[in-house]
Amino acid sequence: MQIPVGILLDRFGARILLAVGALIMSIGQFIVAIASILGVAVLGRMLVGMGDSFTFISMIAMINGWYHGTKASKLQQYVASAGQLGQFISAIPFWALLNAVGWNFGFTVMSIISLITVALIIVFTADDDHTATDRVHKAVSIKQATTQLVENVKHPGVRLSFWTHFVTQPTTTSIQLLWAVPFLVTAQGQSHDFAGLVLTGMVFLGFITGPVIGGLCPRYPKKRASIVYLVVGLIILTWIYIILHQGQLPAWQLFLAFLVISVGGPASMIAFDFSKDMVPKSKLGSANGFANVGGFLATFVMMYLVGLVIDLVHNSTGTTERYTVQAFQYGFAAQLLVVSIGLVFFTVEWRKYLKMSAKTGNKASF
Repeated sequence: MQIPVGILLDRFGARILLAVGALIMSIGQFIVAIASILGVAVLGRMLVGMGDSFTFISMIAMINGWYHGTKASKLQQYVASAGQLGQFISAIPFWALLNAVGWNFGFTVMSIISLITVALIIVFTADDDHTATDRVHKAVSIKQATTQLVENVKHPGVRLSFWTHFVTQPTTTSIQLLWAVPFLVTAQGQSHDFAGLVLTGMVFLGFITGPVIGGLCPRYPKKRASIVYLVVGLIILTWIYIILHQGQLPAWQLFLAFLVISVGGPASMIAFDFSKDMVPKSKLGSANGFANVGGFLATFVMMYLVGLVIDLVHNSTGTTERYTVQAFQYGFAAQLLVVSIGLVFFTVEWRKYLKMSAKTGNKASF
């Protein structure tokens, strides 16, 4: 949904799309609340995901409509970090609500909250500062917005944003969404409480590292590519340590390792810091929609590869337990292939952008 949402964002502006996204999520949550069979619940969950796809890049567009430079960079990180709070809310407070009141009422409450959000967006938000001379939202047709997307994709700086997201986000998201609990509990022999602590720690570290990265990017714009290399390098070294270690790791090492891996999430916001400096605000929606595909494409490829390798190891060894330390070590090694491909393309687009800047006489901004 990121590509069509990006086009719609350039056409209609952030305020309308945020309201539409919240409305779709509300409908999806209500369908989940009343679902009596799995198929209906899946449909509701798909609508929740669809509505969510309207939210993030619309918020990025709205921030850049109101703020510039350092303040915009920091606010992008704050918004991304605040978004991670949803993971904590769903893991603890909402889980407690479900236990207390049940599935139907719990998701109905979430649906009502989303409807209230629609009203708040309509009443209290605007696409940009109406007094600014460079207002973001100017009415364009869908055809013009689609043309802008094509123009953006041809820009090496926008493709650089895509590959920035591709290399920084996936291992963090893959672990948080799927592999943390089976790896920590089944393979490493830790408790579910410990797994919950690790995931919560990853979220809260984002609150700390996100604003730090958001402050470094505008202060040292020429070092943004170096920050990407540094973060990805640290994540790769951490995975190599996990992959090569014989047997189970101590709990404190697992906790620290996952904290290091979590920095990829805040670092992925550098993608949108690149794009805001390279693309006119009127075209930023489709540019960020394209860039946002990068990390999630890599995430789903990575999640599948890890599972595929785990199954292959299980089938070849004939053991009764599928989630062994060895199986995960081979599975996690497959992640490095995805990241390596991303690093190659990131470097290629970085060099292309530097060459383009040199030819046009523009000073490279990173």
